[in-house]
Amino acid sequence: MTDDLAGARERRDRRRTTKPVGAFGPSSRKQARIDTVMDKVRAAEKRNGPPTPQRITIALDICDLYGPEVDEALGGQEPMVDEWETGQRIPTKEQVQALAVLTGYPVDYFYLPPPPTLTGVWLCGADGCQPLGRAPRSS
Repeated sequence: MTDDLAGARERRDRRRTTKPVGAFGPSSRKQARIDTVMDKVRAAEKRNGPPTPQRITIALDICDLYGPEVDEALGGQEPMVDEWETGQRIPTKEQVQALAVLTGYPVDYFYLPPPPTLTGVWLCGADGCQPLGRAPRSS
C-alpha cells in the first residue's frame, strides 16, 4: 500500500507544471505557435492590402448578422460595417480580429481575394427556378 501511495505521488509530481505559482498565460510552446500564426496574419495583411469587402459581406450574411447590433458588437456605430462592405471605410486590424471572433471565420479569410462570380447557377424556390442574379419574378 505504501508503495502504491509513493508511486501515485511520484506520478503526480511528474505531471505538475514547471511554472512558478501565480504564473498565467500560454506556455512558451503555445505562445510560439500563437506568434507564428500572427506572423502569417500580418504577412497576409501586407501582401493583400486591406480586407476584401465582399468577404466581409459573405461572412456576415452566412452568419445571419445584420443591423446596428453588428456595429455595436464590433465597437462602432451605424453605418460603420455598411461602409466596410462598400469599401468606403477600411477596418483596423483590431476590428478585423473582432469580426473574425464574431463570425467564426479566420482573420486570413477577410484578406483573400474576392470570390469568383458564380455562373450557371440556378435558384429554386416555391415560385419556380431562375438563374442566379436575375430579379425575382413578381406574382
